[in-house]
Amino acid sequence: MKTILRLVFLLITLITFSCKSYALDSVPYVMSGEFVMEEGTSDYSICGVDLYLLNKSEKDIKRINVVFFLFDKDGEPAIECCNKISAVLEEEIFAGEDRSFCMSLDSFMNSVPEECLIVDYLYLAKIEYEDGTVWEDPYGLVAFK
Repeated sequence: MKTILRLVFLLITLITFSCKSYALDSVPYVMSGEFVMEEGTSDYSICGVDLYLLNKSEKDIKRINVVFFLFDKDGEPAIECCNKISAVLEEEIFAGEDRSFCMSLDSFMNSVPEECLIVDYLYLAKIEYEDGTVWEDPYGLVAFK
């Protein structure tokens, strides 16, 4: 009986880890973002987010839906804007290419932040490819599995 229980436990463990590995492999991008408030830039008037995106797929990207949350230094939701930011960006990123670009947050802000905010839970809810196909993760469940 102990042998059967050990075998069942081993099987459950293998399935669990292989599912996690599959989920990470199924995400067709790598992404990071940092809040910026530098003066004298043409990308925004109030603030923005510097984004880095690596297209891991074999298809060219034409449009993305970026989603992230903004927090203050204490981990509280940002009061200067809606905490959840979602925006569709027209970005041509070739297969295997990485790109850095700035996304303006001006239209999301209701006041000027006194301090830099923290970008967290950053993911792509939707990727539209040049060939017309679409990859979706509307709630970030694949990205944060």
